[in-house]
Amino acid sequence: MHRLLGGILIGRNIPATTDGETNNTTSLTEAWGLRSGVYTPRQLVESFSPLLDVVVHRLGSDPPNSKPARVRLLDNLAANLATDTREATLRLAEPLDVSRQEMKDQAARIGKSLVQWARESHTKSFDPSMHLRSPCEGHLLIPSNVDLMFGDRSQPHLMQLFNEYMHQMVLLRDALLPFQNYQDVLIPIDGEAARGIRHLESARAQFLAEMLTKHTTQKGVTSYAKTLLAPKLFSTASVGYGFQYAHGAVLPAFLAGGSTSLHLLHYIPAIIEPSTTDILFDYQFDDYYSAPRLEIPAGMPVNASALSFPGEEPSPVQDVSVGLIPFSEKGSQLELRIEFKCGYCAAIDLGQIARGHRYSYFARQSTSFPENNETLNGATAEAQKTPASVIVHHSTTILKTPNTGLLSAKAGGVHVIPAVDPIVALAILGKLYPENVVLLPRNEVLGQTENAGKGFEPKFVIWGGVERGRLKGVF
Repeated sequence: MHRLLGGILIGRNIPATTDGETNNTTSLTEAWGLRSGVYTPRQLVESFSPLLDVVVHRLGSDPPNSKPARVRLLDNLAANLATDTREATLRLAEPLDVSRQEMKDQAARIGKSLVQWARESHTKSFDPSMHLRSPCEGHLLIPSNVDLMFGDRSQPHLMQLFNEYMHQMVLLRDALLPFQNYQDVLIPIDGEAARGIRHLESARAQFLAEMLTKHTTQKGVTSYAKTLLAPKLFSTASVGYGFQYAHGAVLPAFLAGGSTSLHLLHYIPAIIEPSTTDILFDYQFDDYYSAPRLEIPAGMPVNASALSFPGEEPSPVQDVSVGLIPFSEKGSQLELRIEFKCGYCAAIDLGQIARGHRYSYFARQSTSFPENNETLNGATAEAQKTPASVIVHHSTTILKTPNTGLLSAKAGGVHVIPAVDPIVALAILGKLYPENVVLLPRNEVLGQTENAGKGFEPKFVIWGGVERGRLKGVF
């Protein structure tokens, strides 16, 4: 079993085996390409290297006291994979919304890794006479490399080879954008589908067009991830929020624990259902807006100014796992299953947890915390903004409600649900109607939620189980 956040058990571990470079000796139909098999991103970078190696070889010896041609060309690649240079292939200018900022930061991280791997790549065998036609993709040379590639040292076909090298690296950078742990992803390649990874061009164009002209969506990120790893699932009626393919599973990144993202996914080297290969994981409710709304169980009205965070979970968690609900026509559903020490077991749709996490708000950050981060007393500005009365609910009471709808409150009010365990906090997110849910770290105060979320009731505050960090907290 594979373990995730808080010891969640999921699926059956599989070995991270690749065979794209070693087990396939099929002849290539072009001067350069990828053989069919399974690759890590780093192995793909190494497999692209013959394109660069031929260029460096044919450029000949470097003049004395000059920067080597290979270094100069990889400096060019670094500029192509940056997001703020003249040569950038994905240029995102400030100001950016949260979804674009996440993708910009992700592109920068991946680009730096690819360039580092390329600089560390060891020379492999290559054909010095390699020629191929590479359509112009508009990838720019840095000014100092124009003379290198078009001057006396160069030959007409070398720019074709370097253009193909740049383009394959750009395609790889962009294909890895959906994955938080991009370096771990196992990528199946059909060597006869297209040259290298050019089969991803259409999906890349669609994804980037959406990101640059509108904003990044979870649907777009998940759909794009499927084109790389599970193309058979790309044409399914529903996009879902994750999937299983032959070499692992892909799920929302918050399950990995630590600092969580807004839209990114996490590759898991585990198979959840061994009886089949490609499985789409879909939401229990296609459209949360149309889902049945259930009345939240009665809570206890409390004077908010006197409310303090509970010292322990009403019923501590004993075990937690992710399980598969039997197949349906549209796909399969995953449940987060929690067993409490009191003997009660809760099962919450993982897709709705992901949606609730994505749509949640964080309480306004306080500027008046004491240095030791102890809970503030009623004299602070934040505490003075606390509503006069709130309704407090036990987390286990919330989780015991039927899975036939999402919880809301017709009468409005501010509803506070304390949660010590991060797993419990996430599970509650999957039970509430995800419109006005605020996350409040346990060492902060209710007054900070006054201006968080939307300006109406009901408001639901999950107090505890999460800390501040990155875009969507630390679990």
